[in-house]
Amino acid sequence: MSRILTLTESLRGFDAGTEFDRVATYDHWHVSTAKLETVDGTGRLEVTADELLKFFAA
Repeated sequence: MSRILTLTESLRGFDAGTEFDRVATYDHWHVSTAKLETVDGTGRLEVTADELLKFFAA
């Protein structure tokens, strides 16, 4: 599975098409604590599992 996720519609100040990289938390990544950082490093977003399914494409 790709580490890069693309926002499919605008969400909390980020435009559709923004690419995010998953940020590891405590040396692992888990959907319940998903923290995403923009690929260009200009922003960070916390999302729920439901938001990942609704707003992102891998």
